[in-house]
Amino acid sequence: MASSSTFRNLDPAKQDRILDEALTEFAAKGYGQASLNALVGRLGIAKGSIFQYFRDKAGLFRLVFDFAVGQVKNHLRAVRGQTQGQDVFLRLEQSLLSGLDLIHDNPRLFRLYLRIVYEGDVPLRGQLLQSIRLFSREYILELLAEGQARGELRPDLDPELAAFLVDAALERFLVARSLENMDAGLGLYAAPPADAARLAHELVQLLRRGLGAA
Repeated sequence: MASSSTFRNLDPAKQDRILDEALTEFAAKGYGQASLNALVGRLGIAKGSIFQYFRDKAGLFRLVFDFAVGQVKNHLRAVRGQTQGQDVFLRLEQSLLSGLDLIHDNPRLFRLYLRIVYEGDVPLRGQLLQSIRLFSREYILELLAEGQARGELRPDLDPELAAFLVDAALERFLVARSLENMDAGLGLYAAPPADAARLAHELVQLLRRGLGAA
């Protein structure tokens, strides 16, 4: 367990404040360069308190990861519920658009994800990446299964391969939106929101033409 009973017994608002500030620190600097001194300075607590709350820096990072992923999961579950019964490709487009909104409203969440993807010093990096991809896979698989049951997808479609393709396409789109020189000239990085939304729609329409029922 990454946190101690001392941390878990804190007021929930104080727990959230500590994790929120730690998210800011790790997202901005990465795991290796993140400073516990800077963190406790912003929180106004003694550095020893961090080691009372968490075993070590790695334990704090793991809890911050769970905190951040929990926010993303709640966001996507809300989208899934709000789009229930809609055409599967509209649901995928809404999921992608909601990802763009989340990156805009709380860029730290995706920045932390990018740190985990591209920086090798993150503790338990493989496990963290696997947990993210497994959740994304299950989310997409559920949408595809419901769409296939309604006849919106090709009947011969392999759902596992389709989920892999969709997950890769949507994740790559969000990365290209967030990192310079990753959009291969598409004009997605730093594009006005309306242009990014148009490109998201066109991407999903390509998926519709390949995966959708005739």
